[in-house]
Amino acid sequence: MLGSQRQCRCCGATFAQLLSLSCDRPDVCPEDMFVHDNTAISAQAGDVLTEDFCRLGKLRFVRAVLAVPLADTRGEEFILGTWARLSQEDFEAYLDRFEMQETEDLGSKRAWLANAIPPDGSELIEAMLHMRPEGQYPELQISEPDHPLYNLQMVGAQLEELLGLLYAYGHDLPSLIYDA
Repeated sequence: MLGSQRQCRCCGATFAQLLSLSCDRPDVCPEDMFVHDNTAISAQAGDVLTEDFCRLGKLRFVRAVLAVPLADTRGEEFILGTWARLSQEDFEAYLDRFEMQETEDLGSKRAWLANAIPPDGSELIEAMLHMRPEGQYPELQISEPDHPLYNLQMVGAQLEELLGLLYAYGHDLPSLIYDA
């Protein structure tokens, strides 16, 4: 499961490594909102959704990753592609440095998870957004110690917990474990 190529029976996606999930927009963003390329965030006024940014009224979001270490492995991680809500000031600073791939200079910023992620399924969980080098998406670290994702990030997920997370997203478990 960690290294062989697999195809999910429910969605047809082919994965070369451990399955990762990605949210295509913040949960508050309407499903019918068109996804523009990243240039639209600066070129258009009002609400806009791009591949990596979202502006809705006074709310500002950036694409991020939430890594969950896998217990009893050699540093393997399960990656959740999520969205993080930032303050308008931090959003603008990130946007200014994004194209030059210099976001790492921003350090860490207070943020909120903008997608409902199992097992808790709540959104707007307080977090820290840690900037990473060379144009990598920033990493979201849950800050609320009572939230289940905080514990998963600190301790690591057991296989059963990971499979439960995948199942909550509707993925067919047999196709992830056995050859398709």
